[in-house]
Formats: sequence, structure tokens, C-alpha cells
Amino acid sequence: MNPSDDSKLRQRSTRTLAWLGDAEFEREVRLRLSRRGDYPTDRLDKLRARIVNAEAQAALLAELLDAGALREDELALVGRARNAAVRGGPRGRRNVRDYRAATALEALIAWWLVGGEAERFTSLISPAIEARIDKLMT
Repeated sequence: MNPSDDSKLRQRSTRTLAWLGDAEFEREVRLRLSRRGDYPTDRLDKLRARIVNAEAQAALLAELLDAGALREDELALVGRARNAAVRGGPRGRRNVRDYRAATALEALIAWWLVGGEAERFTSLISPAIEARIDKLMT
């Protein structure tokens, strides 16, 4: 595989996609929080943690599913990722259902970004992140 051909990353396991999507989702949240102002980093980190967690990500996926926003191929990926065996599993109070849904959302995010469909992320996920930040900042 050519190191610069990210589209082939779509063929990786859903766990690998979720690992990558987790980083991309958190990066996007951090970037958008930073754009809101020069706040103390402890405040930024607390705000980030309210958006980047299994429960919040599971809720975001549920919103996408309830709205019928996902295509058939995206639904298939979400189903595979949600049902994939996970190592380590949820920590603390997190329940398995939320953890698996968050994993599915993260896999979907990576699948879009490495597959040349960043506009899907921009149109579906970015507004949801902004809405959550708006709610936290008020």
C-alpha cells in the first residue's frame, strides 16, 4: 500500500478505524473549542470531556440514526463496528451499549475522512459538535 493512499485505510478493521476516528473527533472538538476563546486549559479540558466520551458519542450516533441521515453503506459499517469484539471495553461507569455505539461513531468518522468523504463529516458531525459547544458555553 502506498503510504499516501489513505482510501485503502477503509479496508482496515473497524477497531483500527475507531482508533483513528477517536483521534479525529477529539481533534475537531479541541479545535472548535479553541476557536471560541483563550480559556484556561483546565476549563477547555472539562468542556472537551463533556463532548468526547462514550455517552455523548453514543447520543450523537443515535441522533444520526433517528434522523435517517446515514446511507446503507454507512449503516453497514456502523453495524459491524457496533458488533465488533472489543478489547478492554468500557471503563468506570460506562455501559457496554454506549461504548459500542461510540466505537461505531468513531469508525464511521474515520471511514469518511480516509475515504474521501470529509464533506459527510462536515455536514453531519461538525454542526452537532458546534451545538454541543454552544450548549456548554451558555
